[in-house]
Amino acid sequence: MGNSVTQNGKSLNILLIAPKGKKDSKSNQKPLFNMAIGVLVSITPPQHHLEIIDEHFGDEINYDGKYDLVGITSRTIDATRAYEIADTFRAKGKKVILGGLHVSFNKEEARAHADCIVCGEAENLWSTLLDDAANNALKPDYDSKDFPSVTEIVPIDYAKIAKVSKREKVDGTKSIPIYITRGCPFECSFCVTPNFTGKLYRAQKPDDLKRQIEEAKRVFFKANSKTAKPWFMLCDENLGVSKKRLWETLDLIKECDINFSVFFSINFLEDKQTVKKLVDAGCIMVLVGFESIKQSTLEAYNKGHVNSADKFSRLIEECRQAGLNVQGNFLVNPALDSYEDMDDLAQFVSKNNIFMPIFQIITPYPGTTMYWEYKNKGLITDEDWEKYNAMNLVIRSEKYDPIEFQHKFMTTYYKAYSWKNIVNRVRVNPYKLLNLVTSMAFRKNIREQLQTFRQDHHIKK
Repeated sequence: MGNSVTQNGKSLNILLIAPKGKKDSKSNQKPLFNMAIGVLVSITPPQHHLEIIDEHFGDEINYDGKYDLVGITSRTIDATRAYEIADTFRAKGKKVILGGLHVSFNKEEARAHADCIVCGEAENLWSTLLDDAANNALKPDYDSKDFPSVTEIVPIDYAKIAKVSKREKVDGTKSIPIYITRGCPFECSFCVTPNFTGKLYRAQKPDDLKRQIEEAKRVFFKANSKTAKPWFMLCDENLGVSKKRLWETLDLIKECDINFSVFFSINFLEDKQTVKKLVDAGCIMVLVGFESIKQSTLEAYNKGHVNSADKFSRLIEECRQAGLNVQGNFLVNPALDSYEDMDDLAQFVSKNNIFMPIFQIITPYPGTTMYWEYKNKGLITDEDWEKYNAMNLVIRSEKYDPIEFQHKFMTTYYKAYSWKNIVNRVRVNPYKLLNLVTSMAFRKNIREQLQTFRQDHHIKK
């Protein structure tokens, strides 16, 4: 790890902001704080004064605050809003730092809105940046490639985050974020991890993990009659790279007496002992990238030889019987999928009572291999970052009118959250309260987006 204590004793007044894009989903199972900001708070030396603003929770920004530095992190969907905030602060003479996933891969675009650009993981460059700022020598660029590689996971200081953020204690229906592991050794064309976090797989030290969980429980969790355990959202890119390491991790989590959710590989769900270990450790749901139920589409994604709709149905039911919710993530690709395929997907989700299903239009996000492949072929038709929420068609389609395609997609997605489907989901799946709360939030968000889309494009119901 790099030096986490600045050499200059000057105290800085620092505002850290998580912006919210105008089209960002209101149904996101958003964790209590942005993990990138959580890391920065945890490694900032104690002489500095910190404040966190998270627009996902409705926090209001004080543009007239006496800040020495304003740091803004953003994903692609938040980028336009991040630039608006940055421009407003700079107009008032404040120093603005921009970083995060989107900025790291759109450096020149972001430069017009910032005094300083941070690219990549900030763990080993943050102390240098703060020293420079304290000495009035802030540089225009700080790139993680110019600093030692990040080889360990920074322990999150939950007590400090609770003190400087506006979040209060929550029950078990709201999630607390944590890292168990970071990095992923695999290269998927649609994933930004290999180009940002990297392939180096690192894990929390057991004692550090236990200490963080106990601290997070103390400062952020309040039990009630319906939720006796806190819900932790594991923000890992890939929790298990091997069964041995996965089982060791699950045994460790089991000792912590929590509930948790995690992104998970379908391959591990084929092993019933692994599913049992997940449930015993407190896992309430796994998010699985099924991608498609159409065999030819799976084959186009090089997954047809191992996956099928029948296999998905079997695994979903086996996990349900074991006490585990499977949240399915499905991609819709205009080059591969028809309107009839969308209808089939909605029927599949209904028939299998899939927990909190997510439908997404295939979207090439900056920083991914897919983005450059589509960009080089001239297939990207729209780089309005507000539309990069996987609900808008931003790539060229030879077969469909983009407005018509998006409308069909949204109406199909909304059908997946019909009252009948929600009732059936709650009836058969474990953790019924969580099923109900999340389904209601998703239904409301999709309905609002569909209504806005129809109004914007003068489409009658």
